[in-house]
Amino acid sequence: MTAQLSWQQEDETLTFKGELTRATVARAWGQRKDWYADGQERLTVDLESVEHVDSAGVAMLLQLKKYLMQRKCELAITNPSQQFDAIVEVSGGSSLLKHV
Repeated sequence: MTAQLSWQQEDETLTFKGELTRATVARAWGQRKDWYADGQERLTVDLESVEHVDSAGVAMLLQLKKYLMQRKCELAITNPSQQFDAIVEVSGGSSLLKHV
């Protein structure tokens, strides 16, 4: 079965659904410009419907944070799984990918 990732955006909240993994992040990353509007102060990424995440998914979110910071936009993570938190902790990104 092929890994699937979809997303839906409503206002300043981006909701991912499926797998945030090496197999799916390249396609998602190509759409990042659609997730941000000029002058936007915050983008909230909701991970509640993410069934599986790996280090590539975490790396994509770290790159998204960098991308947004260059545009003076804050990244907030909501509803992360224990798996996500564990990968972030092991990778040393806890201070960078804070969630609300």
